[in-house]
Amino acid sequence: MDVLFPAGLALGALAAPLIALYFLRIRRRRIRVSSLLPWHAVQQSERAASPFHRFRKHLLLFLQLLLLLLMTFALARPAIQTETKGVRSVVLVVDTSASMGATDESPHRVAAATRQAQATLDSLGVGDEAMLIEAGPRTSVRVPFTHDKGAVSSELAALQPSQAQGTLHVGLQLALSLARARPNVEVLVFSDGGGDNLEQLSVGDTPVRYVPIGLRSNNSGITALDLRRSPTNDLDRQLFVTVQNFGARSVESSVEVYAQGELLALRNAKLPAAEPVSMVFDIPGSARGTLEVRLEAPDDLLDADNRAFAILTAAASRKVLLVGDDPFTASILGADPRVSLLQRSADQVTPSLLDQVDCALFADAVPDDVHGLPHAILGPLAGSPVQYADNQPAPQVLDWQRTHPAMRSVQWDQVTVGSARSVSDNGGLIPIVQGDTGPLVLAGERNGGRVLALSFDPYQTDLPMRVAWPILILNTVGWLTEGAPEASEARLLRTGSTWVRRIADDTVPQARITGPNAAFTAPISEGTLRIQNTFDVGIYAVHAGSLRTTFAANLLSKKESDIHPRPSLSMGDGETTVSQAALASSRMELWRPLLFGALFLMMLEWFAWNRRRAA
Repeated sequence: MDVLFPAGLALGALAAPLIALYFLRIRRRRIRVSSLLPWHAVQQSERAASPFHRFRKHLLLFLQLLLLLLMTFALARPAIQTETKGVRSVVLVVDTSASMGATDESPHRVAAATRQAQATLDSLGVGDEAMLIEAGPRTSVRVPFTHDKGAVSSELAALQPSQAQGTLHVGLQLALSLARARPNVEVLVFSDGGGDNLEQLSVGDTPVRYVPIGLRSNNSGITALDLRRSPTNDLDRQLFVTVQNFGARSVESSVEVYAQGELLALRNAKLPAAEPVSMVFDIPGSARGTLEVRLEAPDDLLDADNRAFAILTAAASRKVLLVGDDPFTASILGADPRVSLLQRSADQVTPSLLDQVDCALFADAVPDDVHGLPHAILGPLAGSPVQYADNQPAPQVLDWQRTHPAMRSVQWDQVTVGSARSVSDNGGLIPIVQGDTGPLVLAGERNGGRVLALSFDPYQTDLPMRVAWPILILNTVGWLTEGAPEASEARLLRTGSTWVRRIADDTVPQARITGPNAAFTAPISEGTLRIQNTFDVGIYAVHAGSLRTTFAANLLSKKESDIHPRPSLSMGDGETTVSQAALASSRMELWRPLLFGALFLMMLEWFAWNRRRAA
């Protein structure tokens, strides 16, 4: 038997004064009288009424002592372990995504989730086991299956909300895969729903209970941020900001823009419910350093989406490397004052040279060490990251992505292509110009750097004789350098994403990063630095050898800013699992029958006292 509240046993100390009352007699007053003869019987009674007398059996005393005993044990909460069918296992999945930082629970939703999870943990029996999984920006098993409830409690207390987008479906998938190996297992999910689509998640036979967290949905947040060069002046910038109110009623808000802590712009706006509002701010070319956007709105429950940052760099020319003998493309790049051109042959390309440029255009063979460097491959060249196959004669252009930055103002409907190679890619590149025989132009991101690849030789087409070719080249350079760490205007990424940079110095084993809330280190592997601990909104300063740079991480997630708590989770085949009750306990508490027994004794004592009085 266990006693869950041992301090309640102190109530039994009341037995001492209760018994003392039965040993004490009432003292009578002394009064002088003329004769004692009539008071002889009173005198004999007085001798018997000493302060302490010999204890005699007393029914009311025994009933009252028994009543006190039952109330004492009821307050101490005794419990016994019940029989279970083998050892039970429970997987606790706690959501720590940004939305779980909402303050409608005290102090935030993650704290409320850990309290619920701790209550479930307390209900487990001695032989039961538990596992703790954190479902945040990155899913991790905080505690594997264990009988040590103290270890799980310690990790539960250490959980904190992140400022990054979460992946609840990954945490649930991991929990289900680990749970299937054990009999008599149950998965409990402590979350606000998170907006994740779980319909493709296969639940199987494992019981899943959802414990909803969260009370209200009042929140407004910054959902998009972009910094670009001004279309009217190449030295000035424009800041694009989108804010959205996710509450049920419209609110008055203000958006403030700061550069190095000084206010640049202020705009008041009424945010209607569930509708995004976009704003454009002109940033003077003289502004430098950190750019910060702050959103102020009443009754806002989430802080992570009220601030966003960008890095303002000087409006400098872009360093572009052209590899190969391509005088026409070289003349296009050399005529643009925003481009600083370097032209080299393929055998002159070295890793140190690649580290000095913002992007590269290859009209000759592609070397192996361009990972992470934004580059374009102007034809089916050796060393290209995509896979080329058979030659296809005279392909016809079917369609192209007119909204892609490299395709702006480029018309492909009249372009004649002599031949193109069949092409495929499994590394992230997608077609942005589609022909009837396959993709003609692919673009995307590989190994942290943007890549554009042609499946045809441009000089076997009439493209160089059209105005579309110089526009395509300059658009491509602009798109490639827009995402480069040194050439980017904003140097932005979402919290939880990986920041990638090539490091020229091979002697530097690691980089030191100073984040918004803490400093940490990141290893440099094969000349590439990958920073993964970007879970806080703010500015990150990177120090690696001679490299000194900064970048900004922002939440910018509609899914996380929409903090409306979901009452249910829809999982595989539309199955909805909702938990309104805690996991069944294998420990049975006895305070209820003891309390009912005390109530019965109280009625019995009252009946005995009235019967004695009537007698």
